[in-house]
Amino acid sequence: MKEALKNNLKFGLVMGVLLFLQIGCLFYYGSRKAGFHEDELYTYYSTNKTAGLSVTDRQWMEKDALRNDFVVLSGEKFRYDVVKQMQSWDVHPPVYYYIFHTACSLFPDVFSKWLGIGVNLIAYVVSYLLLAYGAYTAVTSREQNEKCRKKGKLLAFFSCLAWGFCPAVISGVMFIRMYQWLTLFILLCMDLHLRAVKWQDYRIKSFFLPLGATVFLGFLTQYYYIIFHFFLGAGFCFYLLKNKKIRQLFGYVASCAAGLSLAICYYPASLSHIFRGYRGTEAVSEFSNASNTWDRLKFFGGLFDDYVTNGTLSWWLLGICLLAVTVWFLKKKRGRKWEVLNESTGLLLFAGAGYFFTVSKTALILGETSNRYQLPVYGIFLFLILYAVLGLAEEIFTLTPFVGIKYKEDNKWTVRGVVAAGSIIILLMNGLALKGGKVFFLYEEEREVMEYVKAHRNDAVVVFYNDASADHIWWLSDELMEYDKFYMASQGNQEEIKDKEIRKSNRLLVYVADYEKKEECLKKLLEANTHLTTYEVIAQKGLWTLYEMQ
Repeated sequence: MKEALKNNLKFGLVMGVLLFLQIGCLFYYGSRKAGFHEDELYTYYSTNKTAGLSVTDRQWMEKDALRNDFVVLSGEKFRYDVVKQMQSWDVHPPVYYYIFHTACSLFPDVFSKWLGIGVNLIAYVVSYLLLAYGAYTAVTSREQNEKCRKKGKLLAFFSCLAWGFCPAVISGVMFIRMYQWLTLFILLCMDLHLRAVKWQDYRIKSFFLPLGATVFLGFLTQYYYIIFHFFLGAGFCFYLLKNKKIRQLFGYVASCAAGLSLAICYYPASLSHIFRGYRGTEAVSEFSNASNTWDRLKFFGGLFDDYVTNGTLSWWLLGICLLAVTVWFLKKKRGRKWEVLNESTGLLLFAGAGYFFTVSKTALILGETSNRYQLPVYGIFLFLILYAVLGLAEEIFTLTPFVGIKYKEDNKWTVRGVVAAGSIIILLMNGLALKGGKVFFLYEEEREVMEYVKAHRNDAVVVFYNDASADHIWWLSDELMEYDKFYMASQGNQEEIKDKEIRKSNRLLVYVADYEKKEECLKKLLEANTHLTTYEVIAQKGLWTLYEMQ
């Protein structure tokens, strides 16, 4: 008993140190984040909006008129009804925005990347614990023999090591959206099912109620949650039927249906988002198009290969195949049966593959940033790969001990050797990926632009916007907030600019939307201000170009 407690404390300490190191890594990359994706800025805007963006042609806009829509004002804390209404007008459920709004309410009048990263860090820590628990639970048996416990701890450590340091996961924490929280609820859903299978525990308080709550919160965090739960639930129902647990099956279906029904009743907009919203109709259209299946699977598989396994996925799969063939041959030679997957890992493989296929068919193709959609199952896939490699290698060692080496499963040097070798391989894989600059959503190229903006915050600023997409002005919000005021001008208005401040300025900073009338807008300023003779491009951001006129 004392020895077991001592081993558990050592394992907990090792996992705690690993988590501490990974959090340090996340803070490092967080400090490097210098800009925002437009969807991240929309997170701040749609969560904390005060009056809404209102643009008036040929008028100056004060800094606070924009900034107040991106921060929680002192008198507008914890306005969850407004948050819910804002999301109902868009295509997203509200739970993540409730969480983010809470963080912003605790720090009123503050606009900072660390509010968004901090919210994601909380979800990351919980996801880390859930992944470790799930990996351990999927391997260990109800009998809790020492062999299973050691294998479970190894897989929990390796899975978290590979997951927490991979570029895609770090990028997910840097991306100020709901996907890290979606990961949390998908892993929580996984753990509840794995625990039920392991301990055969189908009580209301320990399984059905937490399950219903997870369905409610997961669905209202991101609609993709229901895809994972559908496949995991289908496999779980088959498992219950196979084991003739009919009463538990009815209880399971009822708890899932109750959680989903309550979510829809609380947030009726979800139905229109899924079945009539532009993203819902796009997803249905892509899913029904059979011709794009291979290209989409290849694209998302390539993202996993590049940003999770650093181009080594084919080697991992080849190694698994070779190990599997070797084990099959040795087992057949000795007349033994071979169990490829246990019930828990079979459920995970079915659910993960179903989610990956469905999301690959329906998600937006947005280059490397599309990793966000598959992020919730990356930890599951890493666990399954490591489970296969470790399990098959263990079988081979057991069946054919090397000459001169007496293989013992409880030999501490054997375990230490496996830990050392596995850690080196995983760290080398992730280290090379991180050194290769595969963490995205940092926008480090915008650091110099922000330094330029801050150095010229007292200059006159003109923003030429396109009438058809005036709301794209908030894509510039992090920069525009640095100026005391800025002059708004429509590209469609070709009348002479008569503002006195614009006419007398010795230097102008000009943001122009990238449409066909860019040159006409710049010429109009040169005509209005005879002091200005030249202009040069300072930076480009999204659909905008920043010029300096002198």
